[in-house]
Amino acid sequence: MAASGISFENLIGIYNNRDKYVAVALRYLQDQEKAKDIFSESYASLLERREMLPDDPVKMSIYLMQTVKHKCLNEIKKDSVRNGKRRAITEEDINLLSDDNVTRHIIEKDIHKALKAAGLKMDKLTFDIYVYSRIEGLSHKELAEKFGITQNRVAKEIMKAGKVMEKVFKEYMHIFVMFMQLFPIYGSE
Repeated sequence: MAASGISFENLIGIYNNRDKYVAVALRYLQDQEKAKDIFSESYASLLERREMLPDDPVKMSIYLMQTVKHKCLNEIKKDSVRNGKRRAITEEDINLLSDDNVTRHIIEKDIHKALKAAGLKMDKLTFDIYVYSRIEGLSHKELAEKFGITQNRVAKEIMKAGKVMEKVFKEYMHIFVMFMQLFPIYGSE
């Protein structure tokens, strides 16, 4: 066990997901070694502050992601000064890193990636029906009319898509938990 309330299992779990954090750093720094160093420094920061952090994997992950983000931004600024010129990184990337909602952007990209993966595992009609049903909010009757099929077939396609979505999104469940914690939909007044 760690010296504080953070369990050893949670610390190891966060560390075992290091590829996610390294990938974020790599996207901005475009240097594998620097990205690994940023993760190591960020993880060390998490360890140093473990007594102040709750034993909650989601909150620890958010803290680590924010630390990676800030360290990347600092590294970009240092590189700019060292090189006497601006790095080959877009203004949009710098704004994204500077944004306090960077975690939201990362999570949204992961959600889009999961949706794309799900779409590749089912035929187009099934995926389209699912998207129009769940995202656009069309009824079974509206979907049947739109796609020229029966309402029964619509129900079957939605069930089939739901099974695929469940399998694909199982591996992305941590993203949704983090997203819901960061950006609650209901009761946010």
